[in-house]
Amino acid sequence: TPTDVAVSAANRRLTVAWSETPGATRYKVAIRPKNQLVPAWREYTTPSSPYTIAGRWAMSGMEYEVRVVAVNAEGQSERSAPVVITAPALQAAPADTISRYPPPPYYFMEPAMQGKRVSVQVDYDKEGVSYSATAVLGDGGAARTLATHLYELQSAWVSLRWDHARGGALAPLGNDLLVATPWGRLALVRPTGEVAYLAGNVPMNAAELQAHPDKADFRLNRFRVADILIKQHSAGRYDLFVTHHYFTGECVRFRLSATTLRQQGADVSVSSAWRTIFDVGPCLNSASDQAGGRMLTDGPGHLLVVIGVRRQHEYAQDPDSHLGKLVRIEIETGRAETLAFGLRNPQGFARDADGTLWETEHGPIGGDELNVLKPGGNYGWSQVSYGYRMKGVLRAEEVGRHEGFTKPAFAWVSSIGISSLIVNDERLFPLWKDDLLLASLFGHSLFRVRRDGTDVQYVERIEVGARIRDLAQMPDGRLALLVDGGRVLFLSRSYAHCADESQWDRNVYAINCGDSTGATIPDGAIAVTGAQLYSMHCSGCHNLNAKEHGIGPHLVGVVGRRIGAVDDYLFSDAHRLLDEVWTPTRLEQFLANPKQFAPGTSKSSLNITPAQARAIADFIGGN
Repeated sequence: TPTDVAVSAANRRLTVAWSETPGATRYKVAIRPKNQLVPAWREYTTPSSPYTIAGRWAMSGMEYEVRVVAVNAEGQSERSAPVVITAPALQAAPADTISRYPPPPYYFMEPAMQGKRVSVQVDYDKEGVSYSATAVLGDGGAARTLATHLYELQSAWVSLRWDHARGGALAPLGNDLLVATPWGRLALVRPTGEVAYLAGNVPMNAAELQAHPDKADFRLNRFRVADILIKQHSAGRYDLFVTHHYFTGECVRFRLSATTLRQQGADVSVSSAWRTIFDVGPCLNSASDQAGGRMLTDGPGHLLVVIGVRRQHEYAQDPDSHLGKLVRIEIETGRAETLAFGLRNPQGFARDADGTLWETEHGPIGGDELNVLKPGGNYGWSQVSYGYRMKGVLRAEEVGRHEGFTKPAFAWVSSIGISSLIVNDERLFPLWKDDLLLASLFGHSLFRVRRDGTDVQYVERIEVGARIRDLAQMPDGRLALLVDGGRVLFLSRSYAHCADESQWDRNVYAINCGDSTGATIPDGAIAVTGAQLYSMHCSGCHNLNAKEHGIGPHLVGVVGRRIGAVDDYLFSDAHRLLDEVWTPTRLEQFLANPKQFAPGTSKSSLNITPAQARAIADFIGGN
């Protein structure tokens, strides 16, 4: 048995020494972090003592268990007792020598630890340059790892001041996250985990309802913001759309409102000039009756909104009401067109790369649905459901069936309290490419839906331990989850496999090791992927996942498309006069030097290297 095991830490590396054992032909050095949710040992093989572990261990202040295993020629082994070491705090480099790379500064602990609040400054030298990474898990946040079928995830919490109500919504605003509380306060969560509250509220008359003597009858605890959508208007200016309840003094309306967001550097302001775009009719006497409210853009001048109705279910099939419908709204005039019927309580709404509209909704005591929405479709509420509801809604012989109407792609019986929905864009989770990610309330979980087109292959449950209200994906690919109680949970990749000696694990799990979470590949070099570069330099203006134009044209299917030619986008003469087709090589040339490739273009230089231009072009061309 190996004895005299000693462990030391320096330069973010652990070195292990021991007294060698007679007859041993090789040794294994095993290490695991203490208090990890899934405390698996990681092993490294070496012929002799000492051995320096080359992974990203020795994170400041973390505790690790280390043991040594001696193996003889016959494969028999003996292991030492574990030795516990606390990695020393690393000293900050002088501020004027620190460079942050790669931007933006999203850095989280690897491996994530359960039950520890972490605020760590890590400084190190590489080729004569000092780099700095800061791991901040927010106000009282505790990190932990979550084991899934294809990834280990690491989490970080940020807490906000919250209203005594259900609801709220979130949406990325550049590298920040904009959060709306149920009663319309707006806050920014910065990449560092800091929270900044903005002046001005969504106009809801929440204070008037709080003071009303019959507020309980109007269901104050369900009075809420349902969704927010940010659409860039020009540089530093955005349109902010909000679906929300509005108290008139006599009844509760469901309303779509809009205002302007302005961003100058780190400063963000909200205009007080709100305008009402659309009111859903009729005005009801309870906030709990009007549900849904998720939005998507539909070209430059329209929004798609899914609107539900719960107890006054007759409106879902009434063509004169927009309750229980998929509605297309003209932003300028507020004119609304009903596209689909029979929605109960739509909580999630997303569009995939093929343009398919996906919707999730609560069923009546069972039968939560994942639907593919199509114009003209009738999804059955309140005539049919896989769930059940007592008197006055479903006839006894129809309970648990969905005949005569458009059936869901998948249903949960019993209910999971299904809520928000996104389509994973693979920047950080390439093995989840095009999967649907669904949030739930009762299940305290994410559900990952693997599909082939609109056919569901399987559903994986990923328990996160909280009721999830909303879900979004950040520019670097991290998942942002709004959970009950006013907390935002960020989920990112755990990079335990990046240093794995198993070739299979390296091939499968180490895809994108070294992207914008700040993790590094095993030799310590910083690797910047095409996906990350695209996120940093292109995603603010171009859409790669849906055929929707931003400031720039969408890039869906750009390779093979004629330069300067795509529906509904007005190109400059510099592009339209190029009688060529986009290829990966031409994309690379344009990205490396826009003005040389298309003289007269207003596109400014990205200040990237030829190798980085090639990485972005390869990423765009592969999607």
